[in-house]
Amino acid sequence: MTPSFAQILKLSMALVLASAWPARAATPPTVELTEAQQAVSHADSADGDQYAAQELAAARNELAQAQAAMAARKHKDALALALAAAADGDLAYARSRAAQTRTEVAQRRAEISELRRRLQIEGGREAQASALDSELPPAADYAMRLQAITADPRLAPFAAFERLRAQQAVDALAKARRSKREAAEYLAQRRVEIAELTARTEATRRDADQLDRERSELLIEASRRDAETARAEAERLRVQAQIQAEEAERLRQQAAQSDLAMQDVEAALSGVADVQAAKLKAAREREAKLAREEAELVAGGKLPASRWDERGEIFTLNATDTFTSGKAALNERGAATVRTLAAYLQATSGSAARIEGVDTKTSLAQQRVEAVRDALVKAGVSRQQVRAAVGATGKSKARVEVVVSTK
Repeated sequence: MTPSFAQILKLSMALVLASAWPARAATPPTVELTEAQQAVSHADSADGDQYAAQELAAARNELAQAQAAMAARKHKDALALALAAAADGDLAYARSRAAQTRTEVAQRRAEISELRRRLQIEGGREAQASALDSELPPAADYAMRLQAITADPRLAPFAAFERLRAQQAVDALAKARRSKREAAEYLAQRRVEIAELTARTEATRRDADQLDRERSELLIEASRRDAETARAEAERLRVQAQIQAEEAERLRQQAAQSDLAMQDVEAALSGVADVQAAKLKAAREREAKLAREEAELVAGGKLPASRWDERGEIFTLNATDTFTSGKAALNERGAATVRTLAAYLQATSGSAARIEGVDTKTSLAQQRVEAVRDALVKAGVSRQQVRAAVGATGKSKARVEVVVSTK
């Protein structure tokens, strides 16, 4: 979240006053304690115990001491401890996010590499080292480390708020008296590291977004190739079945003079036909499965569950989930489902759709059938490919069914 000007001004005042703790000894540091509590909670929610256990433990301990000092009205000690707890909490959060981002980027790169190997795709964008792949610079001059972030074109657009807090901590260190220098340097060191980690993490997250897009493109290509393979296999089996049917007819004609011979031939051919029909059915179901996966990837939606009967594959669109109550207009969820159905029809070769509607009112059932048909055509399905049946009156649950059949 981008901080408001009021938040930045409040932070500036807090850091300036922190460099003069004796002057604030009588003022309860309630704002700083609240910020420390928020920082610890933030780190907790980011799995700080797993990725930055030492820093989070320090932040919890400092927060507990700050609360105890506050209760004892030792406001000077409470302020110093609250500022330290906030810094350690923010550092734990920054390290947790950095570790999680490294893992996510490594996983995406491995997935892309495996997809390219599977698809036999050579070349492509060469994987570049992310901003988090290199080690943080040594504890050199803090101001120079902040300048290095600004000078790096990959990091400069990020972590503006964290860099502001780090710069204010470095300025406070430069002005700190000898007795306060150790505490001021503690804060400056952590704030500078937080700024570095945050800038590198945000830059790497931008790389992760690019990897996500590349992975999605490869997944769609893999789905399309699998669908093409399934379609080719289904066609091969169809031709094979046709050849066997022709051969069966020839054998029947040869065996016409002998009833016994005819019975033997029929039994043998029936077994062959059953096996071939089962293979063809399995091939078509695999083609439908791959077409479903391709449609969901392309449309970015989910197809409803389907069932099969002698008419083909049947998708049921529940009226409550698909249409505006009591009307024929598609709601947002229904429109997304119909778009995905359109992608499925386009991905299934030789497919046709018959739309049937049921409602207590025949006119409403018919209007809903036509609304689904028009939405499919608008999404790219050929009008010749879709037929809207007459809506019917029924006492069963109101619905529209899309029956998909293939040649």
